[in-house]
Amino acid sequence: MRRFGQLVLGCATASILTPALLGQMVGLLPAMVLAAVLANAVGFAMVLPFARISGLDKLSATLCVLPAGLAEMAGLAQERGARADAVALAHTARVTLVVLSLPLFVGADWQPLSPVDGSMIATAACLLISLVLAWLLSRFGLLNPWIVLPVIVGAIFVACGVQLAGLPPVCIVAAQVLIGASLGSRLPLGKFAEMPRILLAAIVSTAALFVGTASVVGPLLYIYFDIDMTSIALALAPGGLAEVLAAAKAVGANVPLVMGFQLLRSLLTNTLSPLLIRKM
Repeated sequence: MRRFGQLVLGCATASILTPALLGQMVGLLPAMVLAAVLANAVGFAMVLPFARISGLDKLSATLCVLPAGLAEMAGLAQERGARADAVALAHTARVTLVVLSLPLFVGADWQPLSPVDGSMIATAACLLISLVLAWLLSRFGLLNPWIVLPVIVGAIFVACGVQLAGLPPVCIVAAQVLIGASLGSRLPLGKFAEMPRILLAAIVSTAALFVGTASVVGPLLYIYFDIDMTSIALALAPGGLAEVLAAAKAVGANVPLVMGFQLLRSLLTNTLSPLLIRKM
């Protein structure tokens, strides 16, 4: 059900895309790269503090603190013999903290991007093509294609002059509920009580990741690119891709821009982390 929610949310994001918005995202690519590199640099800087607070070994602490997806980091932990349970707990706590706290701070100042007039046939085609491609790619081990591919397919449609129609609001709300329920079902309540030091380390590292990235990249985005603070906060938040997009949609942020920052950071972290931890 979470995959269905991701697919619908990705298609809803694609329905907001316009040629002008795609151009803006291309222009922001250097800032996206800077944010991704900086987030990973802060993450590595937090490895030793995380290890000391949590009592974990250096490898497990590294996989806990890097700003990537839970599935990817927990999978790496299992492959490398690290504490996969601690990694899963730390990332679940980080994502939960982000999606519960940031909308409360930024939700009062929002101007949602509405879908433009488009073709419902194109939207249905985007959903169908994305469903097939995501299923095929997931069989080859690609993680989390369900939310990314609808945006890519939709962007191709828009670049070719075909505009997608927006999905009914009830579909978007249902997708957000499914993603939120999936996050809640992963909360290991028993382990929360067993590992308070890991939870404390996760809270500290999450705050450091956000403040470290936002203090440098945030002013650049606000001053030079005239991006609203809501979108900046969610674009730079160290949360999970699907969960942050659901929060961005809920508070009316610039969802495609948020996804661009989140996706590039996730791709960079997932690509480099196996290489960087090889000698640990």
